[in-house]
Amino acid sequence: MGIHQENYNSGILVEMWADFINWEKRRKGENGFLLNTLNKSHCRNVFDACLGDGADSIYLLKNGFDVTSNDLDNLFIKKARENAIKYNVTLNITEHDWRYLDRHFEGKNFDAVLCLGNSLTYLFEKKGRLKTLRNFLYILKDKGILVIDERNYQSILDKREEILKEGKFQYSGEYVYCGDKVHGRPIEISDDKVRFEYKDERTGSKGYLLLYPFKRGELLDLLKEAGFAKIEPYSDYKKGFTPDADFYQYVCIK
Repeated sequence: MGIHQENYNSGILVEMWADFINWEKRRKGENGFLLNTLNKSHCRNVFDACLGDGADSIYLLKNGFDVTSNDLDNLFIKKARENAIKYNVTLNITEHDWRYLDRHFEGKNFDAVLCLGNSLTYLFEKKGRLKTLRNFLYILKDKGILVIDERNYQSILDKREEILKEGKFQYSGEYVYCGDKVHGRPIEISDDKVRFEYKDERTGSKGYLLLYPFKRGELLDLLKEAGFAKIEPYSDYKKGFTPDADFYQYVCIK
């Protein structure tokens, strides 16, 4: 996480996060998308803006990339370090708020920036999201890429009544969050905030995140406003737009 998140119990989320993601199944679900995208653009030096438990940073390190990993949550950083030891890699960790990256890096540092999962939606003000995206652009080398994704929040907003009243929230579990032991679901939905509950079905433990729900096209417009020269959209790792996708990915070229 590159931004502090209020009103969530980090310790519980940290312990269940690997089971929620399911590292191995996530890699299968993306079917080589991340590695292929980075290799296609000849990227070697990568800034992982949201380290979390280390899933993406460790994967890239194991595949020979030079990775700088960023997070602000001490418990997630601790867990990521533990995971790195298991996989015999060394993490290079920074602890910078995305909105102030320009204070810590000179421009044109990285071939690629990653901002994956729900990460950008920890920011609730447009000016903060826009400043973050402009900072990502700033630290990228010329022709460098930002790989960013977003949950299909529009579907959640459109179906809020049946989700909240009838408990009908379903996603495929085949792409970004693939675990079968920990499940996430919205328990509060409004146009400007969605609260997700994450439950470990084995223990009953629950964790929570408060997230900003992007409306359809909103993130794409922000990326354009931030100044990216070319943006390639994907739906569940397939090129193009599908309205019922779980997640959308954008490969944004400086």
